[in-house]
Amino acid sequence: MSNIRHYIHELMHGNSFFSAQLICRYTAVSIGVIHMLNMVLFLIAESFVMAGASLAGGVMYFTLIFRLVQKDRLLTMYLISFAEILTAVLLCTLLVGWDAGFSSYLFAGVSSSFYFTFVGQKNQEHPHQSLPLVLSLMVIFAYFLNYAIMLFITPLLPIGKPEMMTVIYIYNTLVSFALMIVFSYLFVWEILNRQRVLAEQNEKLDELAHKDPLTHLLNRRSMNEMLTERMEILKRTGRRFTMILGDIDDFKKVNDTFGHEAGDMVLVTVSDILRSSVGEDDAVCRWGGEEILILIASPLELGAVTAERICRTIENSVIKYEEKEIRITMTFGIAESIPGYRVEHLIQQADDKLYYGKTHGKNQVVTDIPRPGVFS
Repeated sequence: MSNIRHYIHELMHGNSFFSAQLICRYTAVSIGVIHMLNMVLFLIAESFVMAGASLAGGVMYFTLIFRLVQKDRLLTMYLISFAEILTAVLLCTLLVGWDAGFSSYLFAGVSSSFYFTFVGQKNQEHPHQSLPLVLSLMVIFAYFLNYAIMLFITPLLPIGKPEMMTVIYIYNTLVSFALMIVFSYLFVWEILNRQRVLAEQNEKLDELAHKDPLTHLLNRRSMNEMLTERMEILKRTGRRFTMILGDIDDFKKVNDTFGHEAGDMVLVTVSDILRSSVGEDDAVCRWGGEEILILIASPLELGAVTAERICRTIENSVIKYEEKEIRITMTFGIAESIPGYRVEHLIQQADDKLYYGKTHGKNQVVTDIPRPGVFS
């Protein structure tokens, strides 16, 4: 029962469970079944000509229309179906009369014209936006033509059983309303589904524009924008931040020993550790290669604590690749934001400290260079 509720909930929110082709296939079968049920009613009413016409219509939907759907010619399928229904309604009114209620099928033609035009020309470069309006005008014309037939022409093959005329009228009316509801809902569902797909595509484009495809960390461009924004906030409010530049120690050795796939796994693992080790106001960026830039929305003291915690976490982590264990470490250089400094200057400070750490033992956090003047 819960699965059914979930299915209905997802369907109502436009999530795609069925393709347009599959929906059209079900529609073709359903209309074929409707024709067969009409045939049964006409046989009961002893209207054998109408029963034969209904049988022919049903066979057409089970063969020609169904084949067009299989070939994904959905718009062609609908236009032929539309012509068949208009012709059948006019023929039925002419033969058995207005009171049989076949004209009510025309109302379903309006809602169906919008839906099938929408799904049938989705791959066309220049869709015919006026087609639903043209088809709707044809429906209106056909309806009043049916009414004129009722006024001026006596039914050629009237059904002699009044109770069967009532049954046929009720049946046709109920089916017509059902078709209108189904096609209207499908049209709304199709729009919701396409909106969802568009949102997912936009999200993917945003991901490609702002994030590194391997690690899913921010890319360099996004981090530069964020750093510029934080510098503006620093000027206005004096709110300090910390910049941490990290580099995976001996990363080339990992690639040479285990291969580039192992190197990618190391990058992804390190990125996951970094992402889970910072706060919501912080940001992590793949600065280039195995270099990672971390923006901590806190002063140097707290930023250093965070960097030290990350350094120890990475040191204690074990990465398994093809039943082999890879152990890595990282070195970090830290710079604190200073009003009036350019972003490039802060990055250079962090890079100088990172270089000092890489050349003095690695696997450490460098907040200050012991020998002032050597690295400026």
